[in-house]
Amino acid sequence: MSSNTNAHAKQFDRTFQERFVDYHEGLLFDDLAAFNRNLADWLRADNTVLLHQSLGCQSPGQFLIYHQPECQR
Repeated sequence: MSSNTNAHAKQFDRTFQERFVDYHEGLLFDDLAAFNRNLADWLRADNTVLLHQSLGCQSPGQFLIYHQPECQR
């Protein structure tokens, strides 16, 4: 794994911890199914609704559609 890839993974881990796990940590121990449902909702919103400054204030989904039109999922 390149250092750039490692840096991206560490950034994702920190963002995931700060924006999701810290707020839903209790569910990890009390209701894992609810934690996973909330996680799926958060990931869907993070990739399709929430705007990312690093992507020019686009969601990752918008960025992908614009920059990779062959990947229209």
